[in-house]
Amino acid sequence: MIFAQDCSINAGGNATICGTSYMLQGSVAGSGNNSPTWTLVSKPAGAPNPVINGANTYTPNVTGMTSPGNYVFEISQSCTTGTVKSQVTITAPGEVSTFTAGPDITNVSALTGTATLAGVIPAGYTASWTYYNIINYENYGIITTKNATMSNNTTATPSLILTKKANHDTDPAYRAVLRITSINNPNCWYEDDAIVRFIPNPQISIPAMNDFCYQAASNDRYLYLDGTSPIFSTTSPGSSGNPAFGTTISLNVISQPAGGNISFSSLLEGAIYFNGVNAIGTYKFTVTVTNANGTYTTPQISYTYNGISPKNVDFLDSSYPEQMAVYSSGGSAGAVYCNYVGKTTPINIYFKIDPADPASVITNISNIRITPPGGAPILTLNGAGTMNRNIVATPPAGGWQVGTYVISINTQKGTCNITQAYYIHISDGNRSNVSVPNTTACYPGSGVVTATIPLPEVYKGIVNSSYFQDFNGRYDFTLVSKPAGAADPTFEAGNFRTLTNTSTVISNLDKQGEYVFKIKAVPGPGTDPRFLDKEYECSGASLESTFSIFVSKQINSNAGSDKAVSCNTTVSLAGNDPGVTSTGQWELTSKPAGATDPIIVNPSLYNTAVKGLSVLGVYKFSWKVTTGTCASMDEVVITFGQCTACYKPGVMATTGNPALNTNFGITSLGRAGADHGDNWPMIRKGGWIALESKTKGFVPNRVDFNTSGNPVGIPVANFIEGMLVYDMTNKCMKMYTIKEGDTSMAWHCISTQACPE
Repeated sequence: MIFAQDCSINAGGNATICGTSYMLQGSVAGSGNNSPTWTLVSKPAGAPNPVINGANTYTPNVTGMTSPGNYVFEISQSCTTGTVKSQVTITAPGEVSTFTAGPDITNVSALTGTATLAGVIPAGYTASWTYYNIINYENYGIITTKNATMSNNTTATPSLILTKKANHDTDPAYRAVLRITSINNPNCWYEDDAIVRFIPNPQISIPAMNDFCYQAASNDRYLYLDGTSPIFSTTSPGSSGNPAFGTTISLNVISQPAGGNISFSSLLEGAIYFNGVNAIGTYKFTVTVTNANGTYTTPQISYTYNGISPKNVDFLDSSYPEQMAVYSSGGSAGAVYCNYVGKTTPINIYFKIDPADPASVITNISNIRITPPGGAPILTLNGAGTMNRNIVATPPAGGWQVGTYVISINTQKGTCNITQAYYIHISDGNRSNVSVPNTTACYPGSGVVTATIPLPEVYKGIVNSSYFQDFNGRYDFTLVSKPAGAADPTFEAGNFRTLTNTSTVISNLDKQGEYVFKIKAVPGPGTDPRFLDKEYECSGASLESTFSIFVSKQINSNAGSDKAVSCNTTVSLAGNDPGVTSTGQWELTSKPAGATDPIIVNPSLYNTAVKGLSVLGVYKFSWKVTTGTCASMDEVVITFGQCTACYKPGVMATTGNPALNTNFGITSLGRAGADHGDNWPMIRKGGWIALESKTKGFVPNRVDFNTSGNPVGIPVANFIEGMLVYDMTNKCMKMYTIKEGDTSMAWHCISTQACPE
């Protein structure tokens, strides 16, 4: 048998990579001789051989793993008493040079409404298409798939199909994004996109008769399209109706009031805008739209401009600092009240008529929207016919309740009027600090990972359906710091991280380490931030905090090579090094029946030892590597066999078989011969030769052996029984002798330890 190996080799943990190269992570423990050797054991069928750059080092760089699948590499190392080997599997995703989402599609009519994409998916990857409407993203930062579906979105050639074709209800331009994901590594993915820009239907429909009033300060003069009209836009850079992509619109004047100079300005979703509507009266015209779908001219349109509407009333007054604007849409206002639940005190709403309007303008008020529990307040208007007016809102029976009350304030001047909304928000005083927990994302060492972040508890519309109704708020994220060399993380569009969302995803995390972010509750664009400030102030809570995402490189464990030992009850363990960002732990997982637990010298050290193997059989030890919340475990098997180092019965005298003396010996201790009291070497029974020294070394001849198993340079005729040489080829001490059961002499490795009686 082979005596306990005095070194262990470890090929490192199995790894799943993103790319075509990897640095192997070999290591040795114990008395390894010479340098290691890496070889390729297996590869995916049909794959070219990868290149091992530095095959005689512990950490060579392997390139050219271009096919998807498992590449198995083996490291071997000579020990004093034999050779140890260890294997590692590197799983590669495959190269992606052929990947594409295909060409843009810009020649399909919206009337046809079906465009087939032409992506190319490399072997070893799965496909997943997503898409979004371009104008909603460019104008509002919103991701939406409005008016389109996609068939077979996991194939290379799905179809993007308009739901409404002739009457498409948004601009029919989309960005289709193809993501390919490795079947071997879900964190290894690539994206490409293709634009699908349908040619819009030119047959827009505008109501024949229209009457409008406008704010004096507004240059926007517009009409709404019919509800059944096809909709597209001319202003967004990527929209289908942009003139750069072949759609032109002109206005044909039939008649207009003196001083008028009407012309087409733009088309934006459901409205058509004009220039030159600056004289009161009726404008008559047609509109002509031309593109690759043809030319269309509308029937005659009559557009009566009735004049200037009254201006918005002003709710802002330093005497009443609780009143704020804007709450939601333009012209809206409101106030937030703390500790008002159950109070019966009326709330006054103060506003001023704009100086440009006469005091005779009429104000009409009413309760609108969702009413909080308990009913709507009673509204009383004061100051009619004056420039300064106020509304007294008296709470219903039981007092003010948690929620948001909405009051409509309509200002009328002649045939023109304007409506604003005022919001009375009664806070429940139950907000917590805006915060999210720290998160750990496991990083496989290549590719990118994402982290799903739980958002603060939803309260808008949840406390009750009126709570903060119509208010547009979201959570914004700001990067505070990131690991050196890391790309900037990406955040989801604003409509995926509103006050009513429960989680959001932060992407493009491509380096291990700590990413620090700030999260803050913010209002929508143009909204007064004090509404949120006050809501959280009512609870003594903060609107912002910081948190971390720890991207931890996942270290796959490797417990090292299995081994068989005897005699020696202490054995080395050689796991792979977890590095400074991970921790490791050795544990006993099984042992022979009746055995006491062996002692692991340092359970947290990758190259340690285990002592106290007490019962013959199989012992199993696990090496667990933990990286943040990621963990990997591997097992090593140690077979503890019968100690056969000393054949004592063979050297003891038995009936008819006297013990044989060892008559020849060399000693540096000065005690040889029968006349010496030690009677050395004869006292050593059953040996050919005995050698001993405390300070001298025994140096046998060192020779190579040929394929016939004989030493090179020593004639066969000179072979003598008991001859010793060191075999340079097989790296062991050899004796020319006859083994039990053999019929002829040969050279044999000395692999069984002997010991004196």
